[in-house]
Amino acid sequence: MTLYRSFEKTTPIIDGHAHMGAFRNFHVPRNDAQGMVERFDEVGIDVACVSHHAGISADFRYGNTQVLEAVQRFPDRLIGFCVVNPNYPDESAAEIERCFASGGFRGFKVHPELHGDYPLDGPGYEEMWRYADANRLPVLSHSYAGGDSLKTFEDVAKRYPGASVMLGHAGLDLGLDNAARLVERTENIYLDMTAMQRHCGAVELLASRVDPARLTWGSDSPFIDPGPILGAVALADIPADVRSAILYDNLARLLRITVRDGRIEDSA
Repeated sequence: MTLYRSFEKTTPIIDGHAHMGAFRNFHVPRNDAQGMVERFDEVGIDVACVSHHAGISADFRYGNTQVLEAVQRFPDRLIGFCVVNPNYPDESAAEIERCFASGGFRGFKVHPELHGDYPLDGPGYEEMWRYADANRLPVLSHSYAGGDSLKTFEDVAKRYPGASVMLGHAGLDLGLDNAARLVERTENIYLDMTAMQRHCGAVELLASRVDPARLTWGSDSPFIDPGPILGAVALADIPADVRSAILYDNLARLLRITVRDGRIEDSA
């Protein structure tokens, strides 16, 4: 097997973990919706699930509004993930209703560490969890670097079985083996492979240890360029059906969509 080989795209590609907007610490090029979609075109990404950098770090309403405007501009390329801030629990219900009434949002994105190390199972997130549980929605949460324990993810997954709990970055420093065992113990936890796939052999390791139906892919774009991140899965030494599951099938199922002829269609 050579380092470089052709990758024939046989299925649409959904990026399940993308952001939008400027970042606080350094310049991020092409960070608006137009620039991101142009880059997605260059590397072959059909649809991306986005939350705004400002939403997860500063002003969740502003961030969600920016995402809503982007989704309305690119309705067949971008899907919104609603951000709630657990430090403002009295505002969560109205913000959730505003986001999902728009029709452009299909999941949640939270980053407890950027909201004051707020626990994922704390009362400030309860409104989100109940809504996700009742409406069978995915919840993507950051899952490493001093955050919640894997036991916390297990507890919320079992408490809200209707929600699909996506471990952003697959746990990383919490241990990929530990994360794999967590998936085996639960029915609604998924490992989002964003960032971890850059580690040599990580894609092959998870694909061999975890039911492929429980793995999803994301780029962290525009924070990270999506090209090399997509290449890590596209060129991984895994079966074609596993690659398709990671890049499209699993997220399409969680989002209840079909991507066909450049359009996003609702599915059962």
